[in-house]
Amino acid sequence: MSKFTYLILIIILIIYIVSPLDLHPLIFDDLIASGFLYYIWQKFKGQKRSRNYYSRDRSQSNIKNEPGGQMGLNEAYRVLHVSPDAPWREVQSAYKERMAKSHPDKVSHLGEELQEKAKELTVEINKAYNTIKRYKKG
Repeated sequence: MSKFTYLILIIILIIYIVSPLDLHPLIFDDLIASGFLYYIWQKFKGQKRSRNYYSRDRSQSNIKNEPGGQMGLNEAYRVLHVSPDAPWREVQSAYKERMAKSHPDKVSHLGEELQEKAKELTVEINKAYNTIKRYKKG
């Protein structure tokens, strides 16, 4: 259902629960309406949470660098060496593997130039991971 439909159902149920008119003289119909209101509210919240993931579907994986220094989705997948249709667990393991190999603490015994390169690579890997996380998790 659409966001508008959920909002209309929620409003109608609230009005019914608050109104003095009832289908049943006791409180049973209000309890049922309250349960249904809670169910609709949870569905609405769930739709709101997952909306970002589905509105930015994988067809947008050809996005180039975004303004403001943010990394594009295609580039983020390239940096982590995973395919755009990879599951979230694979993205996480690729991130951990890349961070383990290129963390600045791992190359602290090497020269200044390699330490700087490791810092830049770590920042790039973090940006890539956060970009994919934003699009996959929402």
